[in-house]
Amino acid sequence: MRHSLFGSTALVAVGLLAPAAHAADGVTLHIGGRYMAAAGVDPVDDFSASSGVDDNDVRSYVFKQDVRVYFEGESTLDNGLQVGARVDLRGQTDNSDQIRDVYAYFSGGFGEVRFGDTGEAYAQMCYLVPSASTLFGADSPNFNFSNAGIAGYAATNGTCYGLDSNSTKVVYFSPIFDGFQFAASFTPDHSEDTRNTVDGAATRFRDDPNQNSENVSFAGNFTHDFNGVHLVAGGGTSYSFNKETNPQNVSDAHSYNGYVQVGYAGFTFGASTEKRDNFGESSADQWVYGVGGTYNWDAWTVGLGWTRGDYEKAIGANGTGGTTGFNADHNIISATASYALGPGISVDGVVEYDDYKSRDAAGPDYQGLGIGLGTLINF
Repeated sequence: MRHSLFGSTALVAVGLLAPAAHAADGVTLHIGGRYMAAAGVDPVDDFSASSGVDDNDVRSYVFKQDVRVYFEGESTLDNGLQVGARVDLRGQTDNSDQIRDVYAYFSGGFGEVRFGDTGEAYAQMCYLVPSASTLFGADSPNFNFSNAGIAGYAATNGTCYGLDSNSTKVVYFSPIFDGFQFAASFTPDHSEDTRNTVDGAATRFRDDPNQNSENVSFAGNFTHDFNGVHLVAGGGTSYSFNKETNPQNVSDAHSYNGYVQVGYAGFTFGASTEKRDNFGESSADQWVYGVGGTYNWDAWTVGLGWTRGDYEKAIGANGTGGTTGFNADHNIISATASYALGPGISVDGVVEYDDYKSRDAAGPDYQGLGIGLGTLINF
């Protein structure tokens, strides 16, 4: 899975072009989105005594859905410059973040510049471990049925997280040169929905506890088709130059990722990894890596993927109602399948196994087997 890109550039170039540019036909509004839903069961859910969780306290089945609607207004000026704005709205009530992405963009032969709430360069160009399904997988799935997150650090592993999610930033994507493309971004601080204030700091405070700020991100990849083989390879890095209000003197956070995929005759094989260092107030480090493969024929795609996460100073239950820091490993094996009912519409299935183990005696352990069926509808 990869986030789609166009091209990109510098704001200075946009400023030079804009005065002489006029829209030929005004702004055209596009509306789209996607609906995801799934039902899952956990016939095996095994918590260790140190997790403080009783198996009988956790329901063995679940229904889930995730809906996004986007609105995009775009105009092509007489000089060929494309100018637009996009708003991605969560289709379900979310008190913490109803709007996911909101940004303006300027695109032309120079590439593309985006300004607003969107992912950093590193995350937007990233490829995951291959999965047959958009819904399920061993790497950053939209839906999973693991209860490892109750006892330990998280329910799943991921290789494309980066540092600052959809914080307000500026991102540049280069044009594609003989298969090569690069991107760069800058984020002032880890805050979304940055807007004007009446009685606060208009330029925002610099003393938020352990917040990563002054973040830069760089990424690049290469794609090429030759003799029926499709190759993708790339990676990136994100670095924070300031950890605010840092009483533990934790070093600045940084993150690295890399990936490769090879496709031939319906098969796709790939690997992906992400290393994240100095997170939070405990200087926690995380390393996730994995491999996978898929095979597509007609309307069917099947896949098998594996990821492993090594987590330092993970935070989780300690069996006494509190939390503690511990080191843990999380292995996930995911078998996925997808059937295309029509353009943009699929039915997906998954069988996944989770093995979460603490490397410290006091930490929690978890093993689980999840089975799920879902649908994806793009509109």
